[in-house]
Amino acid sequence: MTHLSKVLTRLTPAQYLPSKGNCTQVDLAWSVSLNVALWIKVESINIQQVSLYLTYLDSRGMQTLLIDQQIQDRQSELLFSNLVKVPIRGPISQVTLELRYQEAGFTFSLDEIFVRVVEPPKDPRLSKTG
Repeated sequence: MTHLSKVLTRLTPAQYLPSKGNCTQVDLAWSVSLNVALWIKVESINIQQVSLYLTYLDSRGMQTLLIDQQIQDRQSELLFSNLVKVPIRGPISQVTLELRYQEAGFTFSLDEIFVRVVEPPKDPRLSKTG
């Protein structure tokens, strides 16, 4: 089945990259962990799967990463939330959050977007285990 999509927001490097910044070496593999949450108010009544994706461009080309998916079953609000590790090669750009759905009549309004970089602790004794 074909999915329709809507870009919700574009992110700039200062919003989502760790304090070390955007790597400029084209072949350097690195990653960033993002805590992402999105709330929408749904006006449609059709039952369908709705998915939130992060898309970005790195030296490999355009990448797409599933953040979360929900079944819209006549609920008035949907919450998408996840902690995702984003694998990156070289510099990153054109970062967007994108909502994908199945029905052309799916209507919604954006309530809130939350994106936060989760950096590992600098002191290994502070990291959680088991």
